[in-house]
Order: sequence, then structure tokens, then C-alpha cells
Amino acid sequence: MDAAVEALHTEPFGPIALLMPFRELDEAIALANDTPYGLSAFAFTHSSAAADRLLREIDCGIVSINHFMGAGDSTPFGGVKDSGYGREGGAECFDGYLAAKLWSHKVR
Repeated sequence: MDAAVEALHTEPFGPIALLMPFRELDEAIALANDTPYGLSAFAFTHSSAAADRLLREIDCGIVSINHFMGAGDSTPFGGVKDSGYGREGGAECFDGYLAAKLWSHKVR
């Protein structure tokens, strides 16, 4: 198996940068989503329309466009699929411990 393809289908932890050519944005999004993992993704583009699609359609917990900064200590950190459930950091980290309740009280 090609090393780049293998890296797409594993969850490597370390300094790794995959540069893969593609013809259409649909192909790039399909490549990014064709994995059982989804911790983070990074993309570079000059197009705000492409950035918007990448942010909405790449299935992972963290998407960074035009930079390598991921989550900070006050932002939610976590993946999707086999990369984990829930979030650490940020207000979202409490979601797993809370039960939302809708209530109303009419005062007469």
C-alpha cells in the first residue's frame, strides 16, 4: 500500500504532512472523509467558497484552514468516528455530564 494512502487509513500521531493532488474539491473532501478516523484536518486555499465547503463537509472534530493551529486550552478538542467521542476543553466539555431541560413557568 502506498505510504500516503496508508497514512490516510490509520491515525498517525507525530509530525506528518500529506500532500495529495486532486482535480476537484469533491475528490479532496471524499479523500479526507474516507477514513474511520476524524480528529483533525488541515487545508489551504485562496477560495472562501472552498474554505466554507471544507469546514462544513470534512467529517472531523477540528478543521483548520490556511494554518496549522488546532485547538487551544479554552476551545473544544475532540474527534469523531473512531477518534473519540465528546470534547475536552471549552464549555462543550460539560455536555456529557448535563441533561438539557426545557422548562416554563407562567406567572399569574
